[in-house]
Amino acid sequence: SVHLALSEESLALSNGDAAGIERSIQNKEAALANHQLVMGQRPSANADHAANPDIAALQERLAALANKCRELNQQNGILISKLSDRTKAALNVLQGTEDMTVLYSASGVEGASGKGSRVLGKA
Repeated sequence: SVHLALSEESLALSNGDAAGIERSIQNKEAALANHQLVMGQRPSANADHAANPDIAALQERLAALANKCRELNQQNGILISKLSDRTKAALNVLQGTEDMTVLYSASGVEGASGKGSRVLGKA
């Protein structure tokens, strides 16, 4: 199901599991494709369905699950963005391209004069 695939993706992202992330993305894509296929085969609603309380309850459950999936997907997107920002910052430090304009000494007040302060990429 889409919800299970999104949950797996969230867990893999939280654990930094690269293979799990790749696997969960493939599972999510397959689940979404299957969902689209099923939605395309669904019969159209009619007045009898609208009056059936079982169908109405099922529609409510499906709507709630869709909302959970949407929220989980948004959370995963935020997590991906944060991981991307962290990776970019680490690469900037390693490449020596981080912003060097705001540096402080150990006291936190004076601007660093470069004494003992070296960028890893220039070490």
